[in-house]
Amino acid sequence: MSGLFLLQAFAPADWMPFIRSWLYFPMAVEMSWNVLLLMPLFLGTILLVLLFQRPLLIREKESIPPDGISRRNFLYMTAFGAVPTLAIGMGVHGSITRHDLRVRSYSIPIAGLPPELEGFTIAHVSDLHSGIFVGANRLKIISDATNDLKSDLVVITGDIINHEMSEFDSALKAIKVIESRHGTYLCEGNHDVIPGPGIVRNACAENNLPMLSHESVILPIRGQRLILGGLPWMKDGFENHPELVSQLYPERRAGDVRILLAHHPHLFDSANSTDLVLTGHTHGGQIMLSDHLGLGPAFFKYWSGLYQRDNTSMVVSNGCGDWFPCRIKAPAEIALLTLKMSQSSRITS
Repeated sequence: MSGLFLLQAFAPADWMPFIRSWLYFPMAVEMSWNVLLLMPLFLGTILLVLLFQRPLLIREKESIPPDGISRRNFLYMTAFGAVPTLAIGMGVHGSITRHDLRVRSYSIPIAGLPPELEGFTIAHVSDLHSGIFVGANRLKIISDATNDLKSDLVVITGDIINHEMSEFDSALKAIKVIESRHGTYLCEGNHDVIPGPGIVRNACAENNLPMLSHESVILPIRGQRLILGGLPWMKDGFENHPELVSQLYPERRAGDVRILLAHHPHLFDSANSTDLVLTGHTHGGQIMLSDHLGLGPAFFKYWSGLYQRDNTSMVVSNGCGDWFPCRIKAPAEIALLTLKMSQSSRITS
């Protein structure tokens, strides 16, 4: 495990295709062990000692049957055997499903939507994580699936790379071949700032990829205005800063549609000045036992799918790529959104 960890952390960038092709399974087991199981292993050790090991001065030594092991040792062995067994099982599952990708479709009601924008489609892509577990083949599957949707607009809501700039070129090639009638727009995710503030953003600008950061762009569509706003990743979040959202947009005109691109879904509570919020970050919870039981609701208020409040809707994408190579009941996905007219009247400006 230590050797695989060092290989993943320090191998040269040109080794990544070989590692991804030939060592995906052992790397997946190593990641499962380190991320999800190493801490429970240490905590489990402490709990076992507290539960089954009493002070020797007040306890007689447990006798061991001549034909077997003690109950206490059996519990130790079972507990520690479960850890590598689970890690290997997760590695197998992650390897088998590594290229799985679904399309999840939504009909999005927009208050005051003009007839010219009825049926307008958006392909929502998120969390590419170009890197150790997502290479050129996986990225091609994502870009091909996006093109198959033939959407009017494509948005990518952050985490273009996994953790270093050597991963950017592969992501760039995949994004460049994505086609739509009105272009592709991006926002910044938390993994995109790992190389340094603004580095991925500047690389996108140099390659004519519009990554929106504290700004908006007006798309004139059939005589109407669809306005895309984008926020960068912020460590402190947006939960209590609705002005950061409202200040992105010009004064609202009749028929305007405001869409917000941001990586973290918790800003939904501050986004009532928009019609639609598109986010990612959660990977749908990554490890879920059911729709409402798993890591998603344990860590996030909003973790997957469509949420609505008053005249504002939000779609949280499960994402397309992975930094952790195992998904359980949280499949990788592209969201296809179709705008429709809502009977509600807009009450915010």
